[in-house]
Amino acid sequence: MLSISKISLRELKLFNDDTGLSEKDFLPISKVRAMSLMANPRASSNDNVLYQAHWNEKLIAYLTVLPDIAFANNQTIPFAWISGAWVHPNFRRQGIATKLIDAVVMDWNGMLMATNFSKITEAVFEKTKTFKTVKKIEGRRFFLRKTLLSSYNCCSHSNPFSYFGEKGINLFNHSNLTRKFLKLPKNIEIEYFTRPDDEILSKLTLATANTLTKRSTEEINWIIRYPWLINGLLPDRAAQKFFFASVIPAFAYYLIKVFKDDELIGVLLMQHSNTRFTVPYYWFESGSEDVMARIILLHASKSKASFINIYNQKIVNSMLNLRPYYFYSKKRTRKYLVTDSMVDIIGDSFELKDGDGDCAFI
Repeated sequence: MLSISKISLRELKLFNDDTGLSEKDFLPISKVRAMSLMANPRASSNDNVLYQAHWNEKLIAYLTVLPDIAFANNQTIPFAWISGAWVHPNFRRQGIATKLIDAVVMDWNGMLMATNFSKITEAVFEKTKTFKTVKKIEGRRFFLRKTLLSSYNCCSHSNPFSYFGEKGINLFNHSNLTRKFLKLPKNIEIEYFTRPDDEILSKLTLATANTLTKRSTEEINWIIRYPWLINGLLPDRAAQKFFFASVIPAFAYYLIKVFKDDELIGVLLMQHSNTRFTVPYYWFESGSEDVMARIILLHASKSKASFINIYNQKIVNSMLNLRPYYFYSKKRTRKYLVTDSMVDIIGDSFELKDGDGDCAFI
């Protein structure tokens, strides 16, 4: 018999500390993700964040949500991002994911958004007839080298043909040579930080002041201190039971200030996750996007990322001008699904940053 259960943030600590979890066949959440959710400054202890489906007490599906706050029309609106839905292969196409989503919609009074989802998950959302695509942000993926891994957080090739095929394609990659000559102008300097200082926090909050979620210093500190990914070189016993990535060979945040002639012109929070490189949050002076593009490209190259995802059009345009220093690029579109109930309140002309939703964490 199918049963749906819910776990609130208050209950999540007890769930996460359960020593019996190691004996389960599947885990509905990783420890690092659970710790991050519990530290979320925009969440309430009563918020339900983990939804599970069991068949005769066996876990067959789960879904997590990320509580957030929207600021629109002089209102402060608690809502949640749907983040991470999984159904056991033997139970797919039976409406189980839809039942989990229905439970979330009811608990959150229809105040939900979703992004960064797979095509399969998007199809499930569409079936519910509760969500619709309200916003699309055009971006671009810049390839430094071709990768044939099945996922950007995948650690190894599934077969030798994939491995040698990737090697063969990259023999024709001119950018491996040309990037050796990519440099910053002499009057540009950068400074690294492990934690944001007041100036960084001021600039990043300023950059998000007109967005739907208006990140404060609390959220920025939380994002940096509680990532959903950690470094690990060998298989992790718990991570192998969680469908989504949690322990990967290469993960890092790079938080930097950028100076031109000793004047601050930019702040970048960059993330390297195995083969992928992103810039979740940023602030930069108008006219300095060319410098930011070079810095991002240099960091991605030195971290041995395969590609960079960028959704800021100014940086995209500057990156396109650096054509000799990357292999090739493709257009990307990030969709934002919003429930009808939430659209009625926030409208459809809101602004978001690259890292909003769960995009800053994964």
